[in-house]
Amino acid sequence: MKHHTFNRTIGLTNAIILMMGNMIGIGIFVYPSLISSLLPHSIWFLLFWLFGGIIAMSGALSSAELASVYPELGGDYAYLRNSYGRRFAFLYGFFTFFITFPGSIALGLSLGVHYQGSIILGDWVNTVCYSLPTLGFELHYYQVIAIGLLLLLTTVNHFGIESSIRFQKLVTFLPVVFLVGVGLLTISSILYYLFLGTDSKLLLADNMNKPFSFPDLLPSGTALVAVYWTYAGWNSPLAMGEEIKNPEKVIPRTMIFGPLVVMLIYLLLAFIFVALLPFESIQTGKDPFFIVGQYFLKNLLQIHSPVAIEWIPRIMTYIIFFIILGNTNSTIITGSRIQVAMSRDRLFIEKLGHLHPKTNTPVLGIWMQSAWALCMILFVSKESNLLNFSFICIIALSILTIYSVFRVKKHHNKPHLIPYLSYPIAPIVYIFATSLILILILGNYFREGNYTIPFFAFLSAVVGFSLYEIWRRLNITTYSSDNDANVNGLEPRHPFDVSERVGKHR
Repeated sequence: MKHHTFNRTIGLTNAIILMMGNMIGIGIFVYPSLISSLLPHSIWFLLFWLFGGIIAMSGALSSAELASVYPELGGDYAYLRNSYGRRFAFLYGFFTFFITFPGSIALGLSLGVHYQGSIILGDWVNTVCYSLPTLGFELHYYQVIAIGLLLLLTTVNHFGIESSIRFQKLVTFLPVVFLVGVGLLTISSILYYLFLGTDSKLLLADNMNKPFSFPDLLPSGTALVAVYWTYAGWNSPLAMGEEIKNPEKVIPRTMIFGPLVVMLIYLLLAFIFVALLPFESIQTGKDPFFIVGQYFLKNLLQIHSPVAIEWIPRIMTYIIFFIILGNTNSTIITGSRIQVAMSRDRLFIEKLGHLHPKTNTPVLGIWMQSAWALCMILFVSKESNLLNFSFICIIALSILTIYSVFRVKKHHNKPHLIPYLSYPIAPIVYIFATSLILILILGNYFREGNYTIPFFAFLSAVVGFSLYEIWRRLNITTYSSDNDANVNGLEPRHPFDVSERVGKHR
């Protein structure tokens, strides 16, 4: 007998850890150079990280309003289905399964092993271990290692959410504790030099006192995209709505505290950059994060041991590698739950939604997602623009999702999470800010004459809608029209009762 519903085993702490694992990636180490190079002053650098956190918080608060009405499996997929019908929900599922989730897994592991592996293991990881010259195919050692890590993480998830969360705690807690610890120690040292000693070793005042000017509009859009991408993942716990204990309390609290903690960590790290390094060196990318650590030891803490200083790059490499593993693990969990929601609606292969009777996990779905990610590791270049064009579509769908808050609230009288803030201010802020980012993205592509990415974004959306029509016309779904399944998603339903929908689809 197959299990068709998940067990509610995820509490508040674990939900926040899963969200943080999905949000905190290598972006905070990679993107500061890109972001600062597009901004004329360090104040803008700090403000953009703050602005990105506000966007994430507004999106999370808005989604919490939706989750209070529809605490279902699938998160954004379920909200789109309930508000706009199965066609848009299918499009979201199409992107998450075929592009964004496996693409993030593949590129994250490939880039992680490619760059961090050379420091940990040596330069041999970037050499070719097998090639087929006639087909132009080359297999590098970093790809083999990335595949091995992918299989390891998939196996961890195979054995249940408990093993997944235990692993997530390990690879999330260590980097967070380290980064926060270094950050607080840095601030303490800065305060010491400011108030008890001399500030000659600090560059904060020099960076702040430089001539102030406003950034150009279109380049600032590119900077905002990088910040927005770094904060992405705040909606990941919503996909596990059926697995969260006491969802009426846990989901809203997760959506408040998770993004807030990540925003504070990012702002802390951004402040450390500006306080310890010349802003021009951040803009040129000459000073990666481990240089900040070396500067911190040598100048602020007066530690000049060559061994300690030489180990800073290696320590930061391990921290970044843990972050990559945590981000990948959380992505595997979230993506597989969206597949289950689609399968229940007969919008995907039904067997992918079956849960293992012992582990209560979608084993086939987890392995199929990883198999697709494995193909991307082998055949998609690590410099691919795959995620760039899918990002345009996903951000457009996220705007549509948050807009549905206004539609849903007309038909439901659930009390607001935070009156006036979570509704209507939060969805207004998210829709306005994210729409601005989308316009600036497209404007920058068109200004540069780069029509390829917008074209493929449009083409992929057409492909997604076309596949839905083919799927429906072949009568693979149990509904003949996308309006048959919960028209507009607005008919009343008892909050936090998913049995009706689960029973309907089973």
